[in-house]
Amino acid sequence: MSDESVKTCEAKDTIKYPDGETLQPIPYDPKSLHLPRWFRCPECNVTPGGVHHSNCDHEQCPRCGGQLISCDCFDSEGE
Repeated sequence: MSDESVKTCEAKDTIKYPDGETLQPIPYDPKSLHLPRWFRCPECNVTPGGVHHSNCDHEQCPRCGGQLISCDCFDSEGE
C-alpha cells in the first residue's frame, strides 16, 4: 500500500449494500481530509481521483458520506 507507483488500489465498479442498491465508489479527494490537492491518501497511498483500497479508513460511503468501514448502511437489520 505504500508503493509510490500506486494510482488506484482496486478496480471496484460499485459498492453493493444489503438492500441491493449499488453505488459508485467516491474517488479520493485530499480536500476531504484537509490536505493539499496533490497529497496521496495517507492510509492506502492512492493518488487524488483514485479508488481507495478495500477497508481503507479514509474511504467514504457513497450513500451517507460517512466512513465506509464503519457506517450503518451495511446494517441489514436497519433496512
